[in-house]
Amino acid sequence: MRVSALLLALAAAACTYQRPVQPVIPVDRAAPVWRAVSAGTGAVSGEAELAELALAYPDSASVHLRLLQAYFGAENAAGTVREALWLAVRGYSFGEDARGRILDLAGETATADRLSRLLAQNAVRIEKSVATASVPDDVLLVEGVAVDPLTGGLIVSSVVSRTLASQSAPGVWNTVSPSDAGNLSGMAFDVPRGMFWVASGDLGMMPQGDEPFRGIYGFRQGEPDNPIQIAAPDGVNLSDVTVAADGTVYASDPVGGGIYMLAGGRISEFVAPGTFRSPQGLAISADGRRIYVSDYRYGIAIVDLQTGSVSRLGSARPMILDGIDGIWRVGNSLIAIQNGMMPMRIVEISLSPNGNYATALKVLEQNHSEWSEPLGGSIYGGALYYVSTGQWDKFEAGGTLKDGLSPIPTQVRRLPL
Repeated sequence: MRVSALLLALAAAACTYQRPVQPVIPVDRAAPVWRAVSAGTGAVSGEAELAELALAYPDSASVHLRLLQAYFGAENAAGTVREALWLAVRGYSFGEDARGRILDLAGETATADRLSRLLAQNAVRIEKSVATASVPDDVLLVEGVAVDPLTGGLIVSSVVSRTLASQSAPGVWNTVSPSDAGNLSGMAFDVPRGMFWVASGDLGMMPQGDEPFRGIYGFRQGEPDNPIQIAAPDGVNLSDVTVAADGTVYASDPVGGGIYMLAGGRISEFVAPGTFRSPQGLAISADGRRIYVSDYRYGIAIVDLQTGSVSRLGSARPMILDGIDGIWRVGNSLIAIQNGMMPMRIVEISLSPNGNYATALKVLEQNHSEWSEPLGGSIYGGALYYVSTGQWDKFEAGGTLKDGLSPIPTQVRRLPL
C-alpha cells in the first residue's frame, strides 16, 4: 500500500483518537526482568521482532526509533506516527528534516497537532548551570571530571592526550601522564582509604601499534606520580568506575559489554559480557546492596552485589531511560547525563522506596546553547560538575583530528542539584 493511501486511513483513525490510559504500576514489587542483549540484538530489524523487543525494554528510545524506521521503510504511516508520538510523549524531539516528514505523514489531524506541540515543547532550552572552568585545548578529548573531595580541586581525564589534568588555581592546569596510559576516562575517589581510581583502556582512540595499559590506576592521596596498576582481564577495556562503601571498585567495559570488580588487588569479572550491549555509568544503591548500570541502548539495569543477579529498573510512568552516559545517586534519586537523547539533557530520576522503579523524571538541563555534548562528571557540594563541550566528533579512530577541525578548550560546568 502506498503512503498516500495510508494517510487516508490514518486521518480517519485520528478523528476518534483517544489517548491510551496509562496503567498504574505498583512500585513496591520486584524489579522487572532484564533480558540479555548483545551485538546481535542490535541487528534485529523486522517489525514484529522490534515490537517484541520494545516490550522487553519499554523505556528504550533506541528500540522505538528502530521500530519507527522499520515502519517508515515499509511505508506504514500509522505505525511511524504512533512511534513518533510514543517518543514525543516522553520528551523526545527530532531534527528539522525528520520532524517535517513525520508531521507530513500525520496529515491534518488532531494527532498531528498534538505531536507538533510536543515536539516543539521538547526542544525548549533549559539552562541552569554555570561555567566553572576551562581546560586548555591541548588536553585532547576530555571525557570526565572529578572533584577532589578534600581540596575541591578539579581533575579531568583525557582520552586522546592520555593524561590527567588538575587545576591548581583558576586557569592553571598541571598534567600527569601515567606510565603506558591508554584512553583515560572514568575516575572515582575513595576518601576513607585515601585512593583515587582511574580507568585506562583502548576506547578506539589509540594510535595504531600502541599497546595501552588496560585496567585501573590507583593513586594514593598526595602521590600523583606513583600510581599502582591493576590489570584487567585480557581484552577488557574499562571506562566508567565507581566505589562501594567497602572499597570495592566497579568498572564497566562499554566495548565488550561486561562489568568488572577490583577487590583484593585484582580485577575479575562481575557481570559477564553478553548481558549488556554498552554499559556506561554506575551508581551504588542507597542501601549499598545493588549497583545501577546504564546500558546506552536499552535502559538501566540493577545488579545485586552479592548474587550478581540482574534486573531492570522499571518505570511507573512514561519516560525514556536509555541514552544515558554517566549516572550518580543522590539520596533516593539518580542524576543522569542523557546524551543519547534528542535533545541531549541532564535529568533527575526519582526512585521508589525499594529502588526497583523510577517514579518520576525531571529535566534539570536540556539543549543548552553552550553544549556540544555533555559527558562525564561528578557530584560535589550539592552540584553536578560535568564536561559540557565533549569533542568525540572531532576525532577519527586512532585519536587523530578530522581534516579541517581543531580542538577547542573544554568547558566544565556546575549544575546545582
